[in-house]
Amino acid sequence: MSFIDKLIYTLLSLVIITFIGTITGSWRFILYPYLIVIGIAILFGILKNVKQNPRKMWIPVSVVIVYIILYAWLDIMTIDTPTGGSKYIFGLTPSMALYILGIWPLANLICLLYAWTFSKEETLNN
Repeated sequence: MSFIDKLIYTLLSLVIITFIGTITGSWRFILYPYLIVIGIAILFGILKNVKQNPRKMWIPVSVVIVYIILYAWLDIMTIDTPTGGSKYIFGLTPSMALYILGIWPLANLICLLYAWTFSKEETLNN
């Protein structure tokens, strides 16, 4: 079985878990597999470059790890209360501060990382 076939089966398994989470109403079974799907999708996008330079495999792996850490932190923070506590960070509740100041900017950083890693010149040379 080829590497791409294994990735496709992994995607299928993760989507099935997400579907089960949708049916049961468990957002954890929806969110956490989806974060891994994001990493696999990034890996599909850069698979040609990863085959040429295996060190670039750290990009999708690090994206998934950082997202899982941030969402797990948010999950743990909001166990007792949806706001994450009664204190404020820059005028925001802790859970909203983590979401707005940590999770959203990460998407922009990932785009910048992609642009820096795969420059236009590198694309034209391939």
